[in-house]
Amino acid sequence: MSEKVVRQCKRTWRRIGVSREDGAEMAGELAADLRVALADGRDPQSYVGGDPAGFARAWASERGVVPLRYRTGRLMAASLLGALPGLFAGLFMVFGTSSDELEQVLGRTVDVPTWLVMILYTASAVFVWAGVLAAVSAVLRFHADAARRATVGALAVLLPFFAVAAVVGTAMVARLYGYPYGLAVVAEVTAPLSIMTGLVGVTRVVIVRRFRPSAEPAGSLWDAVPA
Repeated sequence: MSEKVVRQCKRTWRRIGVSREDGAEMAGELAADLRVALADGRDPQSYVGGDPAGFARAWASERGVVPLRYRTGRLMAASLLGALPGLFAGLFMVFGTSSDELEQVLGRTVDVPTWLVMILYTASAVFVWAGVLAAVSAVLRFHADAARRATVGALAVLLPFFAVAAVVGTAMVARLYGYPYGLAVVAEVTAPLSIMTGLVGVTRVVIVRRFRPSAEPAGSLWDAVPA
C-alpha cells in the first residue's frame, strides 16, 4: 500500500513538472514517513488524506518545486469551454424568444422588450464570467500552479470590462438586424469568444512574466497533510 501511494505521488510530480531530483527526494521522504505511519498503525491512504494526487500537488507547491509555465493553450481552451454554457443559454433565451418557430408554437408574435433582452444578455455574461474563472482555476489547480490566484484574480477584474462591451455591442448589432439567424449570428458568437480567449492568453503571459513567487521557507511534509 505504501509503495502504491508513493507511485501515485511520483506520477503526479512528473505531470506537474517537478524535476527528477526533487521528485526522488520527496519520494524518499514520503516513503520513510509512511513506514513510520505504518509502524504506528496508520493507513497510508489516510496519511495522505485519501487523495495521493492532491497531497502530492499540495506538498510540491509548498516546497516551491513546481515550475511556473505559461500553459496559454490549455487556459484558452479551458476558458472557451467554461464560457460556452452561459453563452448558449443567453443566446437561446434571446434568439429563441424571437424566433419564427416560437411564434408558430404560440400562435402569435412575440415582441421581446429591449430591457428584457439586456437583462438576458447580462445574465449570460455573468455565467460566462463565472464559467471562465472556474475553468481557468481548475486547470491551474490541477497543475499546482504557483500563479493560480494571481491569474484568476487578474481575469476576475479584466473579464467584466470585456463582458460589458460584448453584451452591449452584441445586443445592439442583433437588434439592428432583427435577431437574424445565419452568418450574422455566427459572427456575433465567434467575435466575443475570440476576444475573450485571446484576453485570457495575454493576461496569463503577463502574469507569468511579472509574477515572482514569495521567498518563503519550504513547507514540511506534515504541512501538506490534509486535516
